[in-house]
Amino acid sequence: MLYCEKRRCSPMTQDLLAQLQKWHEDDEFQKIIDTIYAIPEAEWDYELRMHLARALNNAGDMKGAIEQLRIVEEQGKEDPLWHFRMGYAYYYLDREEEAIPYFERAQQLDPKDQDAPMFLGLCREEMERKAGQAQVDFAPELYTDAEIEAVEAHIEQHFGHFSNVFHEIASPDIHVDIAIVEPTPERNYYTLVTMGMGAHRMNIPEELRDKKLDRAEMLICLPPDWEIQGQDERWYWPLRWLKILARLPGEEDSWLGWGHTVPNGGPFAENTYLSGVMLVSPGGFGEAASVCPLPDGDEINFYQVIPLYEQEMDFKIQNGAEALLDRMQNIQIGVVDLNRPNACGFESVKQFTHAAEEIKPLLERWEGPEGCIATDRILVDGCKVGYMYREEPDGDFPDSGWRFTAGDESEEYMANPDHSGVYALNTVCNYDPEIIPLLRAPYGTAYLRDQHGAFRQVEFDPEIE
Repeated sequence: MLYCEKRRCSPMTQDLLAQLQKWHEDDEFQKIIDTIYAIPEAEWDYELRMHLARALNNAGDMKGAIEQLRIVEEQGKEDPLWHFRMGYAYYYLDREEEAIPYFERAQQLDPKDQDAPMFLGLCREEMERKAGQAQVDFAPELYTDAEIEAVEAHIEQHFGHFSNVFHEIASPDIHVDIAIVEPTPERNYYTLVTMGMGAHRMNIPEELRDKKLDRAEMLICLPPDWEIQGQDERWYWPLRWLKILARLPGEEDSWLGWGHTVPNGGPFAENTYLSGVMLVSPGGFGEAASVCPLPDGDEINFYQVIPLYEQEMDFKIQNGAEALLDRMQNIQIGVVDLNRPNACGFESVKQFTHAAEEIKPLLERWEGPEGCIATDRILVDGCKVGYMYREEPDGDFPDSGWRFTAGDESEEYMANPDHSGVYALNTVCNYDPEIIPLLRAPYGTAYLRDQHGAFRQVEFDPEIE
């Protein structure tokens, strides 16, 4: 990693910072520490304290480095170097679990950096090594030889040949390996399948005990360009969730089956809004893929993991899995798509100014897609549309291209996706009917409401929208 500080250096001089950098390159860490401590602390700025933290880390005083970094935590929350140095300190204190979130955030803030993902891998390897040392204290539930042979044969027959397996090093309760079925011309996607979850018999409700639903395995399908070996959470979360689901029934003395949903509590990673999962029968593999018969007459059920948006999770809880799948009929959900359309994109729990029953059919003879985006300043706070523009849609969602803001939203406000939503054009027309005559303008058009309350056309600049 090239430590290239880009903040203002007041009150420290460039000469001092250049000298500190040279000492760093010459491994003269104690000189850096002594020089900075000789300066009155009242004169230390963010950059100087970052130099000190780095030197303390390199000199082996990780606790001292953490103490200095904590002082400038607020300033460093969007700085990948701050997060990296925190992770570095925790890693060398043998506190890998605490280091991982900092390395993950450093990688998110600076995707081109190679050191953060390297340390992420080291952290996970060390955690697995430590857990493996303690393995002798555990007696995990395991398949018999005949059972695992049947499961492997079932995967080969129905999901595809696999020559690679993510082997689990530490197995305190069950041993969960993950078979990796590579993309093929017929099925151009990865299929990841757990092997080991079914060794545990789940606690099935009494009325279902004769259905042979107490043993299961999980699978998920990923696009062919997915970085299967990637350690960053953007790529790793599907594997993590296969293991979470595999262990959940044992940890909670419960069960998982068709139609069950499990929330993540937030997006899986910074590059998607998907935030929960639902279990369904494997799609595209044939009906026989759902159940693996065992030599003794028992059965292992296979469920496909389908990631969901929060609104879809809420809809399923209120209406059931069948109703949600009906909504998803025209959406490709079999292979994970981080930016797929939201089947419940028009659902919301926001307190709108206009109740649903108050919305009238104002938009007449509209023949195109009716989807649009509007901010909460309009639909929740009741403001008039102050700025509207139409951009050309780039997806399969029924999008008109229209975007509506009140015009007084700050940059920070607009950066929060919770402050806007996808709505029908007719809904926004009910909040501000004055936009109706303008809606048939072509893509690339923008209007601004002037001080007299009238809309006037302005230049459309997609770079600043």
